[in-house]
Amino acid sequence: MKIEPVRGVQGAQASQRARETGGPAFTPAASEAPRVAAMSASAPTPALDAVLLLQGEGAPDKRRSQARRGKRALDVLERLAQSLLEGRAPGGLRGELQALQAQSQATGDPGLDDVLREIDTRTLVELAKLERAGVPA
Repeated sequence: MKIEPVRGVQGAQASQRARETGGPAFTPAASEAPRVAAMSASAPTPALDAVLLLQGEGAPDKRRSQARRGKRALDVLERLAQSLLEGRAPGGLRGELQALQAQSQATGDPGLDDVLREIDTRTLVELAKLERAGVPA
């Protein structure tokens, strides 16, 4: 079988020659008549935040605020560990941990929620230790 290079579309001239020479011509069946779809005006593209909210991803601001709360809780836990290593009383760290614990909320992001849950668990453990030791809030 010989493969020839692709030739450009001959358009109306080729079908006219086929009719003149008596060759087969392509004619669509009556049921295959071309259909034209009506055009409609396109709607404006919605903002990404709105799309994510509708998809159940949660508001980005909520995720950011909970991530900041988690970072603050880790900072307070680090200061608590540092003060205990130095033999000092933790001061007002218990109150800070309680305030951060009270702000805990789900974000809708499974990965972020897992990390925040681990931070909250550690915060609760340290709060229980401080309460048991009788450290004031």
